[in-house]
Amino acid sequence: MRQKSKWIGSFCLFAAVTGIAFAASVGMPERQAKTLIASCAACHGSKGEGLEARSAPRLAGLDPTFMEGQLTHFAKGSRGTHPGDTFGSQMHVIAQSLGPEERKAAAAHYAKLSAPAAFSTIPPSSGQLQRGRQAYESCAACHGADGMGNADLGAPRLAGQADWYILSSLKAYQSGARGYDPSDLAGQQMAQSAKAVMEKDLAPVSSYASSLGRN
Repeated sequence: MRQKSKWIGSFCLFAAVTGIAFAASVGMPERQAKTLIASCAACHGSKGEGLEARSAPRLAGLDPTFMEGQLTHFAKGSRGTHPGDTFGSQMHVIAQSLGPEERKAAAAHYAKLSAPAAFSTIPPSSGQLQRGRQAYESCAACHGADGMGNADLGAPRLAGQADWYILSSLKAYQSGARGYDPSDLAGQQMAQSAKAVMEKDLAPVSSYASSLGRN
């Protein structure tokens, strides 16, 4: 109990200090900034590292334009409104509660954070790394050979992202739960690319893309 109280106290202190710095950097009232950070951190972690238990991806270091764009898609319903996207529906509600300036501020905040690359959660198998490397060659055209992404193409950074999230995203694109709206051009392009990935390559390519941030 004492350890839990100590953790809560540390988190509150972190949120307070970070909130002040965040508010100063984006010109937002301190109370509003602290509330925004705390609401995001509940799922995405205090450093934007992501939490698998909440199906929340790593946000630290992602391109701010990409993040702002995704929040806008969530807010407008071009993402997160498909019946098969359970956790996306939660983000749809959250994004709708944020104004354009708050979405921009949140994206700018997480883009400046750094967090350790996520550990692999996909059990290794024989030849998985080589299979993943080969499958990733088609991904590199947009996401880069180093997995750092391409803002001009709307392709996010994959290096260091959790492999479970990359895998779940590929499956969502394949099923049509993501990239279904005509206004989400990058999403539609990704849906077509994801459908070209063979099922046996899904886990290997997810693991390999994630590992680029650890090498």
